Amino acid sequence: MNDTGAVDRLNPVRFSLGKADIIAFCDGVLSAPIANLYRRGSYQPTPEAFAQAPTQLSVNAFLVKTDGKLVLIDTGSGQLFGPDHGKLAAGLAQLGHSADEIDDIILTHIHADHAGGLILDGEPVFKHAKLHIGKTEADFWLSPGAADGANVTERVKGQIGRAHACIDPYQQQGRVHIFADEAVIMPGFSAILRAGHTPGHLTIRFESDGQVIAFVGDIVHGDAVQFADPSVTIDFDYDQKNAAIARNAAFQQAADEGYLIAATHIPFPGVGSVRREGDHYRFEPLKRS
Repeated sequence: MNDTGAVDRLNPVRFSLGKADIIAFCDGVLSAPIANLYRRGSYQPTPEAFAQAPTQLSVNAFLVKTDGKLVLIDTGSGQLFGPDHGKLAAGLAQLGHSADEIDDIILTHIHADHAGGLILDGEPVFKHAKLHIGKTEADFWLSPGAADGANVTERVKGQIGRAHACIDPYQQQGRVHIFADEAVIMPGFSAILRAGHTPGHLTIRFESDGQVIAFVGDIVHGDAVQFADPSVTIDFDYDQKNAAIARNAAFQQAADEGYLIAATHIPFPGVGSVRREGDHYRFEPLKRS
């Protein structure tokens, strides 16, 4: 595996995997008191327990160039989180590409910092791409009347509204493909259901020439606390218990099988390996030459 380029949030990071090229982009940075958002067995914040918590979370997106196609995994926040976000288009331009050249987009889930980059002023950014979404995720956020359920919180209602704002313009143009949660999405790409952060949260597995990378979405927030203790959840997790179970399973599989992971909220470029360290794990960033 070879890679080139400096680790700079303004510059995409490129590396090879088998016969494919993979490029990481930083769409923006979320600044927040993350220690207040972590949870350990309780819905109450205990920031004093998380001395290693970051104060910023990168928002990463990834491009796979394979077999003459350009495939995006997630799209960043776009306009939805303010002027410090929406850098994906500039990153594509640095590579000599435009949004119009993207063939396919696969979403790990439909939170705004993954789907927000799909639209600009309410219109599709990617004029020709097919949008691929897992069935459970689509059903939860996009089904008619989803916001009217008896147990739907105000936060979730807002998220449902943003999901429609991002996805509906593509649906209206007939460019949305709903796939089974654990299925081949297209050649080289398959899905693993890692429910918890959202009901249909997915890992997207890509394989080329026998090498594998797993785009794990929001299975983890930061590069320290949740590797040291996968049971630590975050306030954004829809189902805290299952989010912890999914995280541990994802770390275990990545460590056992030795493939790379690419995560949205690990410091840019968000790519590396999961290593066992006693009874827990650590993140080892991709070594670059």
